[in-house]
Amino acid sequence: MSNIHFGEPLEMQRMKIDRFGDDDDDRENPAKGKADLLEPDPRLRTSFPGIVDAPFLSQALSCIFCPLVCTFACGGCFQLSERQHAAVLYFGKYVGSVQEPGVHFLLPCGRELRTMSTATRTMDMKDLKIVDLRGNPVIVSAVVTFEATSARKARVDVQNPWPNATWAPYTVSGTYLQLQAQAVLKQVTSQFPYEAPPGYPSLQTEGSHITEMLVKSLQERVAVTGAKILSFDLVDLSYAPEIAAHMLVRQQAAALVDARRLIVEAAVDMTHTAIESLEAKGRPIDEETKNSIASNLLTVICSNESVKPVVNTNGGKSVWAANTPMFVRKAVNNAE
Repeated sequence: MSNIHFGEPLEMQRMKIDRFGDDDDDRENPAKGKADLLEPDPRLRTSFPGIVDAPFLSQALSCIFCPLVCTFACGGCFQLSERQHAAVLYFGKYVGSVQEPGVHFLLPCGRELRTMSTATRTMDMKDLKIVDLRGNPVIVSAVVTFEATSARKARVDVQNPWPNATWAPYTVSGTYLQLQAQAVLKQVTSQFPYEAPPGYPSLQTEGSHITEMLVKSLQERVAVTGAKILSFDLVDLSYAPEIAAHMLVRQQAAALVDARRLIVEAAVDMTHTAIESLEAKGRPIDEETKNSIASNLLTVICSNESVKPVVNTNGGKSVWAANTPMFVRKAVNNAE
């Protein structure tokens, strides 16, 4: 597991994260491509008379029980729609797949067709609780977009490969793709904190990079089902309810500190500019007057409320704001 240290440059942290999930086989054999994970099914020749790829037993039984050519032809014909594949089994043994749409012919005796759709589909993952890099519980929702590429893997090699399959429309949970997607989501997102200082990776700022990691990791896990992962996107991200209130207070405090820092920096710049402008116009200003101007300007600019300042001049007199109450003026004049 890669650990992120906030003292490291962002690119170095990303390189560490990129190495996450690479197994020893890939490092020992760099020529092994990820595209090899989705190998195509062997294709059957289904043109009439359709006896080339059928086993000998099926050929013999078809000749015995289907002596008439018309009956023989009709019994072996089947149709595939657009974006539909079929895994062909004879007496329980897989012999190949049919992938082209249209009418096809294969010997009927002992034949079993297992069809599947290759249309693009999505899988919704709602409100999964994960733990980020700092150990904070986070609620994450994601959407996986994928398409099937192999009838053999989906219909023969793996049971319940994904939810709402055409041959099992009522299977909506506990499928292979769902469980692997949940494991990958928890594993990848645990490498990032929910939020981080500017310039450091986090779940809130590294959306595209996290998506690449999720797609890569999930594709390696579900290649056995024949599913091709097109995207794996985070659509919702929030702190878990048990810590959301505390984190909100912390975020508000951090935002207030940042706002105050910005106001103070701006006030200092404005004060410095004001004094320089006065001096540039030929007004001689001593250090005491500069300090007084700076103090008054900083007080006015940094105050949260409407300020009614008393500005002291070199003559010792007071210049009052128009809305200063009379009793305040009298009290200050008596003190002077």
